[in-house]
Amino acid sequence: MTLGQKLKLLLKENNMTQEDLAEQLDVSRQAVGKWVNDKGIPEVSKLVQISNFFEVSIDYLLKENYEEKPVSKEAAQSDNGYYVSQEMLDGYLLYNRQSVNQITGGISLFLLSNVFDSFGFHNIITSVLYWLTMIGGIILIIWYFFQTKQYQQIKNEHLIFDDKVFEEFKKQREKRRKKYTVMIIIGVVILLAGSEMEYFLLNYVGSGACNVFGWLADTVWITLIIWAGLSMHIDSIIIKNTEHIPKSSQMKRYRWLYMALPVTGFATLIGAVTNVWSPYAPIIILFCCLLITTCKLFIESREKNE
Repeated sequence: MTLGQKLKLLLKENNMTQEDLAEQLDVSRQAVGKWVNDKGIPEVSKLVQISNFFEVSIDYLLKENYEEKPVSKEAAQSDNGYYVSQEMLDGYLLYNRQSVNQITGGISLFLLSNVFDSFGFHNIITSVLYWLTMIGGIILIIWYFFQTKQYQQIKNEHLIFDDKVFEEFKKQREKRRKKYTVMIIIGVVILLAGSEMEYFLLNYVGSGACNVFGWLADTVWITLIIWAGLSMHIDSIIIKNTEHIPKSSQMKRYRWLYMALPVTGFATLIGAVTNVWSPYAPIIILFCCLLITTCKLFIESREKNE
């Protein structure tokens, strides 16, 4: 059978239409129609998605004389887990990094718009720049929430990798964690030093320059912390689902740590924009929580060793 004939068979066995498959793969209905009618071949990343979705091998899809019997998704998932190839892992990381860029880009533009509102003078140019940057930030954030979500299996299923692929991922993750840690440190330094710089500018330059610098500094450090926190969370999903960590009571106690940084960044953003609370308060609270958690872990470790 050809690729198109096998796709027709898989669609029929799973009670799916071409539109359903197009939605799953985030492609057009016309693209699936070409594949089904043997007028085109999917790119490698889409072949991998089809292979994982229907639980068949790529050899089965591409080789006409390869008549492997497809295994039902339920049986395959319960026995082994969800197999992730190198191509799918790369696609997952790329897709989620783009999502992180959209979120942080939207927040950055939203904050940056206040720079144009902080000048000592106001004219049509600063007003236009103010509204363009603010609206651009809002559009980016809304666009993210209305996009079709991809790679949901990776986020929800127990994952299986080739050993070499997973080991290479862990090496790259450690390198990225160092970079993210540096970004967080830089963000905290800008946060702490920003108030002193604002005080200096207020006394020697003027309130206009002080306000501009304040919003620029807030934009930079909030963006750094949110970007680093969300990026670390992306990698942690792979590790958690691959190692199939049981959801024990011990794990639930510290599960909040996975989202602590982005939540803190968001709370700080609200404080900076609305003045409902001090933008420093969420960071101080996070620091205290981390300190308490570290002390608890240290005490429990000593008790176990004794």
